[in-house]
Amino acid sequence: MPLAPIELLRQWLTRTLPEAASRWLETEISRQSETIDERRLGMALGLVGRRIGRAAMVVPAEDAAALQDYPGWQPEKWSADEAARVALLLAAWHNDERAFVARVERLCRTGELNERIACLKGFAVFPIPALLLGCARDAARSSLQPQFEAIACCNPYPAAQFDSAAFNQMVVKCVFSGVAIETVVGLQERRNPELVRMLVDLVSERKIAGRSVPDSVHRYLADNVPLE
Repeated sequence: MPLAPIELLRQWLTRTLPEAASRWLETEISRQSETIDERRLGMALGLVGRRIGRAAMVVPAEDAAALQDYPGWQPEKWSADEAARVALLLAAWHNDERAFVARVERLCRTGELNERIACLKGFAVFPIPALLLGCARDAARSSLQPQFEAIACCNPYPAAQFDSAAFNQMVVKCVFSGVAIETVVGLQERRNPELVRMLVDLVSERKIAGRSVPDSVHRYLADNVPLE
């Protein structure tokens, strides 16, 4: 049986964090696993930045097999504080769909920016992904670059849950926003004629305007223009 994402995160965070930080986080995770305390959860999410820090996550190479159970998840690109916040939110999952969705929506709407970013990255492994679609779509439309990148880059959620129209718009927005399209998980698998047409039109418009387009876009089109 594959290890649950929260257990993997706890293992990696134990390897990553100083003992005092790890002990504090384990206490907070255990508290939420036993009984949900919304007030305490909010406080813990807010304290993570100070208690945990932003060290790079230590994900051992030997855990690559475990990641195969979660296609597209890239925890090695998370910082420790992001992983800690996701672990806390996972600890608060008690098969309570309505409460979990409300918690995520509230955090994405009113949380501090780093809390929102971590929460959106957590969509890679959160339960009930279909019920989180509204939050994800809002993030993909966000004018805040870090918030947009949290859902669009190195995150398998859009490829798994967005319809073609939403996925295509996100990819095109990556080009407009200066985000490398190769960071979009599932870009090849979700290719479709409309996305190719949209990118061809964008390249043409930019050429007329004397503006450049990243080489990665040209390479993607070279591979996919014949798609019909």
